[in-house]
Amino acid sequence: MSGPGHSDLDRWLVPLFDQQLAPIEASIGSQGLEGYRQFRGLDDDLWALLLTREYEAYPAIRSFLPGLPRPELQQQWNGASGPALASQTVCFYRKLKEVQARYGRGDLAGSAVLDFGCGWGRLTRMVARDVEPGDLYGCDPVEDILEICRETGVPAELFRSDFLPERLPVERRFDLVFAFSVLTHVSEKAARASFEAIAERLEPGGLFAFTIRPISYLDVNPLMRPAAEELGDERTKALDGPAYLFVPHEAEDHPQYDGNEMAYGESVITIPWIRENWTDGFDLVDVSVMLGDFYQVAVTLRKR
Repeated sequence: MSGPGHSDLDRWLVPLFDQQLAPIEASIGSQGLEGYRQFRGLDDDLWALLLTREYEAYPAIRSFLPGLPRPELQQQWNGASGPALASQTVCFYRKLKEVQARYGRGDLAGSAVLDFGCGWGRLTRMVARDVEPGDLYGCDPVEDILEICRETGVPAELFRSDFLPERLPVERRFDLVFAFSVLTHVSEKAARASFEAIAERLEPGGLFAFTIRPISYLDVNPLMRPAAEELGDERTKALDGPAYLFVPHEAEDHPQYDGNEMAYGESVITIPWIRENWTDGFDLVDVSVMLGDFYQVAVTLRKR
């Protein structure tokens, strides 16, 4: 399925969910950002489906919700688009709501939230129904992708961050910072810099939720083969302990290439590495598998 107005979704939405969607359709056109609250009562998967905008039966809802980048860009950044991508995205979205409710400082509706490495706003827009207007932020080091967020109407305060941030260029302190599929792609130096910048902006008791690759990813992605081969016969022992494995991409025209070091690629980080390096001022409160997005493992740290 591709493109707005795909008739198959209308045949799902109207007979199954019109009782929930018709009142929203009738009132949403006259509302500003506060209109996102109307979607809070919907099932997570239905909400994710609405954000694809691939239906015609609810034009006011479609017009209210953010636009989408072209499918080719979604594929380039995420390897999927449309409902297929939404089915993956909703997994981490659910996890964010779960850890915030269980371990955080309060409900998302009363929290200041930052999407660190937001890209085109794939998760930012999903969290928008839960967070009050003015409390949702997104940052990314790629200005072009932030411009796509602005052009498509992602409802967040957006700012550009550095690839190796010394600090975040925003004075707001956050109750929740999340980084989906960010640390899975950066060097250890970049990960350490990002963590320090995030930690400085988190409130005490605030959460940092992020994803890492499972160790099995070494055997799934051919790009990780050099890292696996380098471990040799000591692989099992090495991966039982603190390890940060990183294989840079070769593209020297990538914005994260500074002429000497490529900070973007593929990474595998072990839980012992996180415990050894990031728990001086944090507690590791949750590690979770997401069956709908199997090679993204969700990790949550809470600031003391």
